Amino acid sequence: MRLKKLEIYGFKSFADRVEMVFPDGVTGVVGPNGSGKSNIGDAVRWVLGEQSAKTLRGAKMEDVIFGGTQTRKAQAYCEVSLTFDNADGRLPVDYAEVMITRRVYRNGDSEYSLNKSPCRLRDIVDLMRDTGIGKEGYSLIGQGRIDEILSVKSEERRSVFEEAAGITKFKARKAEAERRMENTSQNLERVEDILSEVGAKLPQLEQQAADARAYMKLTDELRRLEISAFAFHHDRLTASLAQTEGQLEQLTQQAAQEQQLQQQLETRSREQEQRVIEADARIADLHTQILDKTRSAEVYEGDLNLLRERIASAGKDIERLTQEDAQAAEQRERLTRQQADLNENRGRYEREAEQLRLDCERLESEVAAAAQDVLKKTNLAQTAFGVVFGESAGAMFVAVCLFFFALSTILGWNLFGKIKMAYLFGQKSTVVY
Repeated sequence: MRLKKLEIYGFKSFADRVEMVFPDGVTGVVGPNGSGKSNIGDAVRWVLGEQSAKTLRGAKMEDVIFGGTQTRKAQAYCEVSLTFDNADGRLPVDYAEVMITRRVYRNGDSEYSLNKSPCRLRDIVDLMRDTGIGKEGYSLIGQGRIDEILSVKSEERRSVFEEAAGITKFKARKAEAERRMENTSQNLERVEDILSEVGAKLPQLEQQAADARAYMKLTDELRRLEISAFAFHHDRLTASLAQTEGQLEQLTQQAAQEQQLQQQLETRSREQEQRVIEADARIADLHTQILDKTRSAEVYEGDLNLLRERIASAGKDIERLTQEDAQAAEQRERLTRQQADLNENRGRYEREAEQLRLDCERLESEVAAAAQDVLKKTNLAQTAFGVVFGESAGAMFVAVCLFFFALSTILGWNLFGKIKMAYLFGQKSTVVY
């Protein structure tokens, strides 16, 4: 049997899961102070069943769980597994490889397992007896343990050698057997004390037993009588119940009839109430109609008086309109006569207008002829003025004549009417505007 592998997770300074394999030969762990070398030995001692937190250099068992740092949070539990090679069968189990596991939580709960099967701490302790690997075995010697062994009493040193000699198991069994024998002796003494005490109370207990038997007999008789009384009362109550049920059925039918009658009465009452409500509403409606009719009559009376006044006023207006109609008839006759006169005058005026149109056409032809005549005579006058007064005076005279001719044309003077320039041409002339 040899140590094969150690797995640590969350135990003291081992925040991450660490697996340490121990090959054949000697394995040494080297590191500076405070690097956690002693935590490996504590982990081995702890997984083998150590229950003293002081031995593990702590105040309580929860102190073995990784408490966290500034950069890592604390673990909720810790777990250590120890694997042994049992090829030689040193351990009394049918496995070639034995793995012991212990887990503890922050609430104080602990779990033990052997090859991943739950077990008790005692099973692990019994398994490791006489192997030297128990929590008190010589295979686990920590710092200062040698001085402690040499300085203790001979009886305590003897336990180390007994562990090495392999007789610890038998001594433990012997101590367990002696403890059981001691407990058995104590139990026998207690039994003897109980027997002596009971023997002194035996006559009293016999009397009590006789009384108990009499009591049980009387109790049986009482139970029989109670059963008979119960049966009698049951039969009577059954008959009474049947009669009561019959009466109840009759009463139920009567109640149903009464309820039906009550429903009919309630229906009639609701109908009467509805009729009363409708009558009240009709009366209120009639009152409203009477008030409306009264108001309408008053309005009609006012309108009638107003119509009477309007009729009287209309009679006066009729008389006035009759007079105005007579006057209008007279005026129509007068206008008719005037229209006849106007029609007669219109014919005359139309004839005069036609005569004026013909005169205008004749005058326009005369004007055109006069214009030609004026032009000719103007040329002669210009020649005469040119001979008498010079050519410039003749041109000026022509310009003046043309100016007045143009002005008469623009203003519509019909070329000064009929122009007879007697003084210029030796003829008398009359100017008509």
